[in-house]
Amino acid sequence: MPIKTDQLNNRLTTINQFSKNEVGQNRLVYSPNWVKGQKQLISWGNQAEMTITVDTYGTVYLDVIGSQSPDTIIATGSHMDTVAHGGPYDGLYGVVGGLQAILNLVRTFGQPKKTLRLISFSEEEGSRFPATFSGSKHYARIQNVTGIKDQSGIAFDTARQKAVFQLKEAADEMGLPNIPSTFTELHIEQGPRLIESHCQIGLVTSIVGQRRFTVTVNGIANHAGTTPMTDRHDALQIAIVLISHLKAIAAEISPQLTFTVGECHVWPNTSNVIPGKVIFSIDTRHVSDATLNLFENRLRDEAQKASNSPVSITVNRWVADHPTQLDNGMLTRNKQLAKKLGISYQTLASGAGHDSEIMSKVTKTTMIFVPSIDGISHAPQENTSDTDLHTGVKLLQESLREQAY
Repeated sequence: MPIKTDQLNNRLTTINQFSKNEVGQNRLVYSPNWVKGQKQLISWGNQAEMTITVDTYGTVYLDVIGSQSPDTIIATGSHMDTVAHGGPYDGLYGVVGGLQAILNLVRTFGQPKKTLRLISFSEEEGSRFPATFSGSKHYARIQNVTGIKDQSGIAFDTARQKAVFQLKEAADEMGLPNIPSTFTELHIEQGPRLIESHCQIGLVTSIVGQRRFTVTVNGIANHAGTTPMTDRHDALQIAIVLISHLKAIAAEISPQLTFTVGECHVWPNTSNVIPGKVIFSIDTRHVSDATLNLFENRLRDEAQKASNSPVSITVNRWVADHPTQLDNGMLTRNKQLAKKLGISYQTLASGAGHDSEIMSKVTKTTMIFVPSIDGISHAPQENTSDTDLHTGVKLLQESLREQAY
């Protein structure tokens, strides 16, 4: 059964071209590039005569209705959004690769017995608004996001309603479809393990838990030349010391505990003024909730120690995602299919969060990884070979065929 990787690559290129004049990929949720991406997907669904649904969060669902058990849904997909200046495959490969697998099956075997569904979740990254997985959480009936704004002060609901309005006219219906019987997410690994072990496929056993925090340091802004060093309450210097301590604490707690400060804002951000305020992010991940809890406790202790009048430090945790075990039965079956197809694989835990983490709470869920060249992701240099892209779709296609036909 041919995979038609030329179609796969053409579709990836088509959506990535929406960011062609920018650094990397920029499809932050509800942005113009994001709208173009979801519209393009809907267009492909229309061409394939799939049934198209859009929900009020902008998640797109493309269905091939089953002939015998239409209410039994076998789903695949991933997310349309990216981080700022991201790579060309994170999220998008699972959407476009899932579409390719479904179209290949229909072309070869005709209408499935059970409904095949492609899902393009609206948002997973948490890069524009301080919330992650808002698309899959909405679909899973777990949580609806409200009352938050992006850095420009635009409300989530305002951006959402404006973007979804642009998708409505192309959809067959608006609404929240039923939960599928299974969900499989095809994704790049975003790490070096597969490329280093020369394995074609990673079969995911679990997903790490993660915590994200916003730390605000309030000091006193003052003149850079006239304020003696002993009289300063420099928010940036305090933040630097705190970050250094926290990095050491993370390493002490566990070598596998990741610690990242990826965002930092300084006020007034002027060369001749002592910084009076600093806000920075912390992203930390581990397979154990106990380890994450320990780090959070140490973080709050360190912030309290570093606070002394007139300096104040606040810690706001805005993501608390627990470690997730994926479905063992689907994992076992994918091992068998990989062997049948002559595909080398290894099992591994995911160090990144995924929509599968949310979907696993409401249905049987598994993930298929393909290698990331040099282990690079969330950057313009993110890359995967055409051969590995082809292999991932091949395994997904066989899994969907077995489930739906």
